[in-house]
Amino acid sequence: MSAGTALITGAAGGLGSALARRLASKGHPVVCLDLEQDAAQRTADTIAQRGGTAAGFGIDITDEDSVHELHEVLAAREMLPQHVINAAGIMFRGQLDTTDTATFRKVLEVNVTGAYTVTRAFAADLAATGAGRVVNIASIAGMNGYEFTAYATSKGALVNLTRALVVDFWGTGVTVNAVCPGAMRTPMLNTAAMEAFLRKTPTRHISSADEVAGVCAFLLTEDAGNINGQTVVVDGGATAVFRYAEEEA
Repeated sequence: MSAGTALITGAAGGLGSALARRLASKGHPVVCLDLEQDAAQRTADTIAQRGGTAAGFGIDITDEDSVHELHEVLAAREMLPQHVINAAGIMFRGQLDTTDTATFRKVLEVNVTGAYTVTRAFAADLAATGAGRVVNIASIAGMNGYEFTAYATSKGALVNLTRALVVDFWGTGVTVNAVCPGAMRTPMLNTAAMEAFLRKTPTRHISSADEVAGVCAFLLTEDAGNINGQTVVVDGGATAVFRYAEEEA
């Protein structure tokens, strides 16, 4: 399978930029999306400086009209994607009593509706390749009880969106999988809790963004062609034995 164009949302973030660099190093042309044009372009420029092919676009992925306009632009540039990686996401560290309804909706809008809108806009293009890939960046927060109410809800919804999309792409050759990182060394990490994270991780290792990007890159390969509808956890075994959010003794 050739290294088709990969579209990455949240491409300016810690994981998103690592994904863009990793996929470009594998020969994929990369479409870098982020809310701010300058941020998306910085990631694209980094790839270009390393000899890769990339384009950056500032876009609100929750705005369906904007996403369709992007589709037209990419079609004109002959950069329609074979792969979509939904890495855009926001975290709000609040529980029920500190998360108002507007904030709850905003988190779901970006983390779930954005992934849905982008995937829907490019679904026909992925199917046309006969070997497209969708990778949704969820979280262990979406797999079990987690203290950040809106964030956990959004990531759980993204895991189930992944499973539902398997049916939508049935017979097309497109696979859809979710990658669920645990604690990960990105700007989103609560470094004050690092000691607790390490203590609760059997490998005693917190994943880097590059390590998680490597897992995602594998899911785009021909070797991963029969991995479909799965939730791939990258957390050093933490959720196999306990939860980060458990009460301390």
